[in-house]
Amino acid sequence: MPRLKKTEAQRRAERFRELYRIGKAKTGLTDEQCASMVGVCRKTLFSAKKNPDKYISLGQMACLGKAFGWTGEEIASIVFPQK
Repeated sequence: MPRLKKTEAQRRAERFRELYRIGKAKTGLTDEQCASMVGVCRKTLFSAKKNPDKYISLGQMACLGKAFGWTGEEIASIVFPQK
């Protein structure tokens, strides 16, 4: 059986989780602090890790990016993942 290719949404979610995990480790912030920083509850933030397109806006992603020190290229890699 051939290996299934990841969808664009799966690649975006994977990249968001990776950058979120690294940023959180660098800054020492908790999930609760990150959630309140972007104005969502912790449960919504956990859902955003699985599907950032549906649960987090670009403005909220930019807010996280600023707190975590993401570059414009890193944010773009979430919004427009490479194939």
